[in-house]
Amino acid sequence: MKGDTRVHKQEFLNRWLEIIKKSSAVLIYKQDFVGRLLTAVRNCATRHTYDPAWTRALVEVVMETETGPGGSDLEVDLRSVAARMIKYYWNQTIFFNLAQGANPCRQPDLIRRVRELICEYFESRRSREPVRFENANFNPPLRKKLEEHFDAAGEILKNDVVHSFLGKGRLHGEFINHTRGEDSLLLPQNAAAAIRENSALITEAIYYRWAQILEKYNSSPRLNRKVRIIDTPELRDRPLSYFAKYLDLENPGRQCFLCGQPVEDQDLVISHVIPWSYLCSDDIWNLVYTHKDCHFSKSGPFPSEFFIARLEKRNKALLAKLAGYAETDMVAGMLQEAVSRNLVRKNWICCQ
Repeated sequence: MKGDTRVHKQEFLNRWLEIIKKSSAVLIYKQDFVGRLLTAVRNCATRHTYDPAWTRALVEVVMETETGPGGSDLEVDLRSVAARMIKYYWNQTIFFNLAQGANPCRQPDLIRRVRELICEYFESRRSREPVRFENANFNPPLRKKLEEHFDAAGEILKNDVVHSFLGKGRLHGEFINHTRGEDSLLLPQNAAAAIRENSALITEAIYYRWAQILEKYNSSPRLNRKVRIIDTPELRDRPLSYFAKYLDLENPGRQCFLCGQPVEDQDLVISHVIPWSYLCSDDIWNLVYTHKDCHFSKSGPFPSEFFIARLEKRNKALLAKLAGYAETDMVAGMLQEAVSRNLVRKNWICCQ
């Protein structure tokens, strides 16, 4: 009996050691995979932003897809990845007009396609009001063209981008299985699990690298925030109506900043003088009252120097009304900082 007990204990110990070995091997595999993936992100190409875009799409696909029956490997259709890339580029372009490649006169093919699609979308809607890709209403001809863009993006991915990216992190084979020209890639079960478990870390690295690349081609501020419009449906910290109590101090009659006439409540809007698409921020020093019609009929994307000078004069008058509150009121403090640093004129010069 004692001998049988020792045998059972030894079998139990052997099984337990086997489980520990397998767990350790899986953990080492996941750590190695994540390390190599982050290396590929850090070393991605800088002549365009295809690498961070497709990697972000891959993470999104993995997070939304359950592992196959019996814990099988995950097959990722590259056309679905490409469709998400088009979505990202649409949102970053229609709101911020970000350049995604080194040559401003010859943007990468996917960006060129997205820009053309946006122009045709505006023409079909007879409005230039930006709308997120998820909320866009494409008519049948534009829907057909969109599907063609998905196909083209898929071809670029499977014939060039994926193969090149995997080589930067030595991810081929054991970690991600893809043959150049194939419509899909195979992600091992443990690699997919590693992405799910480390999605926040991987996504942060992707956004950081994406913003780094965009700095080479864009002079606009807050690039990291603009990249994140992918995941952020609302980029405003508070509604613009919050600033009305401050604007009323200097403009109690609510006269339109553009035409100078009083504005009725139903026609009143709070507008950005320097375009929001450049600043990606709502700052009291850049906000004014306007008519709806004046707001939507401004002749160009940039204000003239006449309106910049008027805004600078308004800010000084408003700051005088808020004298003594700069240390206790955040908005007043930001206005004082903007006036002292001449932010209106500096940003106006840069955004042109």
